[in-house]
Amino acid sequence: MSVYVPRDGKDVLKGTPILGSTAEIDEISDYLKNIEADAQQYRREVQSALLALTNTSSRAVTKLSEKLDGRLCVGANSLQQSTEQGRNACNSYAAEIDRIHTDARNVVRDVETALTTIQVQAWEVEEIAEAILAPVPARWDEEVPKNMPEPQLWADVYGTGVGPAERPTNVAQLRSLYETRWLGAAHHWHVALEDIRGLQTKWANLIEDRRDVENWLRGALSNTIIGQLLTVSSAGATAQRFTIATALSGELWGKSYANAKIAMTHPLLLKLIGSKSGANAWDDPPAPELVANAWAGLSAEEQATLIAEVPWVIGNLPGLPYAVRDTANRNMLEFYREHPHMLSLDQLKLLSDLQEIFNREVSETLKYGEARPPIQLVALDLTGPVSKTAVGYGDLDTATDTTLEGPGMASDAHLALEGWDEASRNLYAAQSDISGYTGSTAVIAWLGYDTPDSPFEGDLGVLSSEDAAIGAKRFAAELDGLHVARSTSGNGMPTVNVLAHSYGTTLASIALTEVKYTVSTFTMLGSAGLDTEIVPSYEVLNVADAEPGKKAIYTTHASGDHLAPLGAGFAGRGQPNPDASAIGLENLSPVYGGAFSFSSEGDPSRGLLKADGHSTIGEGSRPGPIGMTASEGHGYMDRRTQTLDTVAHITTGMIDAELEESFVITEAEPKTLYPGLGFRVLVEMQKAEYSWLH
Repeated sequence: MSVYVPRDGKDVLKGTPILGSTAEIDEISDYLKNIEADAQQYRREVQSALLALTNTSSRAVTKLSEKLDGRLCVGANSLQQSTEQGRNACNSYAAEIDRIHTDARNVVRDVETALTTIQVQAWEVEEIAEAILAPVPARWDEEVPKNMPEPQLWADVYGTGVGPAERPTNVAQLRSLYETRWLGAAHHWHVALEDIRGLQTKWANLIEDRRDVENWLRGALSNTIIGQLLTVSSAGATAQRFTIATALSGELWGKSYANAKIAMTHPLLLKLIGSKSGANAWDDPPAPELVANAWAGLSAEEQATLIAEVPWVIGNLPGLPYAVRDTANRNMLEFYREHPHMLSLDQLKLLSDLQEIFNREVSETLKYGEARPPIQLVALDLTGPVSKTAVGYGDLDTATDTTLEGPGMASDAHLALEGWDEASRNLYAAQSDISGYTGSTAVIAWLGYDTPDSPFEGDLGVLSSEDAAIGAKRFAAELDGLHVARSTSGNGMPTVNVLAHSYGTTLASIALTEVKYTVSTFTMLGSAGLDTEIVPSYEVLNVADAEPGKKAIYTTHASGDHLAPLGAGFAGRGQPNPDASAIGLENLSPVYGGAFSFSSEGDPSRGLLKADGHSTIGEGSRPGPIGMTASEGHGYMDRRTQTLDTVAHITTGMIDAELEESFVITEAEPKTLYPGLGFRVLVEMQKAEYSWLH
């Protein structure tokens, strides 16, 4: 029986990365190029009209000039920028698709070459097998025995018999005739099979490359101004046209939306906060006890009126129930959908990311009957130069364990929400796994302050505690508001845990000197150091005791993360982690004593991964220089890391004996400090253009 060998390479390759053609993509790119040219021409015409008005003066002309310059020119620029970015993305996508298609066709060709080799060798093996009466391989993709089977004699088959003296000679003759041919055929068959297996892996990688580049294109188009407007917009072509038109021009079909303002005053606010104005709800919110008690005294109708008519104020008042704040903040999202022209690029990016979270919420609800986890929009403030938000995962009004997260540098909301969304979901899942998915946990990704930019971009603000101190006031207000909201809810008091990363530990530690109510635990990941003047020791932090005389303060630091201690050293801040190292600069930081230190180095016995850099969520195949970034799957908050697993146990109060025994109490290490030395050295290095930043 002959061995069946496929002829078409695609018959042995699963799926395909070859879909469509680059010509289709080129058509889209050409279309975008035409829109880009139209936008340029439109802007030139508007500018020409604006120039023609310069010699005319009247109130109407001034108003028209402001519209031409402030709305239409800006809108044309936005459209041109979006189409240019979209066209460049399409061109990059087309080039990658062309590469994938070319490589895929080469794979098919090489597979067919290997199949032809197998077919030829199969014929050879079949001929030899017939001659020596050996079995024929059943399948083309099975290995042929390297050594030729023992030849059988036809005389035995027909019963004519062969004498004992003749048998060895006859067998030896068959071996001399066929053994070398068999070895050659088996070898070539084996090599061809190995080639096909390698090509099948390459094929699968090309399919993955195709999936990746499509996701990249989707992200690139979504990150254009037009893409973000489409994301923020309500569903449907009509709503999308409205959003784009009003965002670019401030009006649609002659109706202007340019004069809309965020409501911050209302007569009923007098009953709630003692003032008709709630403009200070973010920067200087009233005491949460006052807010909670006054809210309870309002009628349901009055509450509904405030939620509908001053949602910015209600959504940002610590002390109110989280369901109330969520409803109000979602009302604000709807307001911005109706007035997208009010959004800066950063604000548009943030709302686009928020909308992605809510889209996922809807999708999960349709699929599972509920969001996993439930989402609550805890805070939203787009009134200042830096956008701020806080997103809750879980039901904050009923959860038995709550965790408030504080991010570090370069974590302004529009930059960091996507990463902290993933980190928060990871933590919620790990907590839920530990607690048995009872729905008793909740996490808040708090991105509510103006974070310092990375020093690698020339901003040395991270070496100062100023941004942390400003943000700490609001962070503390949210912590006290959580306590009050839950203590007055009738649902019982949860544990209140604080989790902070990097410069966020500077912020959170300052906040914990300002809170009125004690928090349950404080955990620090890759700390960039604590301000020794504000926090001379852990004793000033309003954190509960884990055991008599020892506060429930936990700290960890990945050995590959040299960025955090580098920042702490340059800033002269105190270091929670005695083992942190940064080319000797850790010696500029005194070490705090009295925290429970835990490992981030991984635990293979439990399948837990190490953290290998400074990031909460890792990316890329390897860590960045000096551990600036972690590799994919190895950030502090990535799934299945030892860090995340330990944090989940700490924040749910599920610290078992084995974990407790692994904790190491840190010991204080006083240092001779030279305040500002690191900062001054860094400045001089930059001046000399030999900065480590480059």
